[in-house]
Amino acid sequence: MNASTRPQAAQTKLRRWLLIAATGTTAFAIMHHTDHVVRGNHSGWPFEEALTPFTFSLLIYALLLPGLYLTTKGRLMAGYWLFTAVVGLALVVWVHFVPTGDYEAPIADIYAVYGSPVAGLFALVVLTGLVASLVTLVIVVIRVLRSAANSQVLGK
Repeated sequence: MNASTRPQAAQTKLRRWLLIAATGTTAFAIMHHTDHVVRGNHSGWPFEEALTPFTFSLLIYALLLPGLYLTTKGRLMAGYWLFTAVVGLALVVWVHFVPTGDYEAPIADIYAVYGSPVAGLFALVVLTGLVASLVTLVIVVIRVLRSAANSQVLGK
């Protein structure tokens, strides 16, 4: 491998990791939204009549899906993914872990709603996976941005 192909190989590897992290985030987001609908609490339109924070949280797919598509087409879009991951992480943490008036407590509103401990535990695992995948996406994006900055500094 010569010096000109190394940056391309590194960029391909970083894009692959970015796609893996973003796909994992999207999968956990879909499972978590499905969990809301199955549980029947903290849901909203289009599954219930009322517009709720759940309804607006569905807009995250307007960021995730185009980002996945464009990244598969060869654009790393690190800044885009950083914005998406930070917004998603802030939303999930605020709604599930900051004790405001109507927050969704993981134990009371997720685990305890299910009649089965296994189903409740699975729902908590999905929430944990969503948070972990968003944190992973932030870490991968930071690595992509650092790699790009190092390439520019070194003149690659």
